[in-house]
Amino acid sequence: MRDIRGDLEERAKTYQEQIKTAYAQFEMIAQQLQRERDVRIADLKSLLMMVHKVIEFEESHSGKVVTLPSTSVQHMTLAERMAAVSD
Repeated sequence: MRDIRGDLEERAKTYQEQIKTAYAQFEMIAQQLQRERDVRIADLKSLLMMVHKVIEFEESHSGKVVTLPSTSVQHMTLAERMAAVSD
């Protein structure tokens, strides 16, 4: 019977190298995804801040709320609606 330990050790080394390569690729992809996620979150936070600023602006400049009578609004002309708002 022949000794197969050498063959098995060689296979084990080959598999170990394949595992190291796969792990390194995984780490690179995970880091890239993390960077992409961080950029996306920063963009979304920036957009959220802009929306909050627009809301603040609207709230500070919209002190007057105009309500029109709901039943006759459908029959009012544009000029009549403008007059109702300016009153």
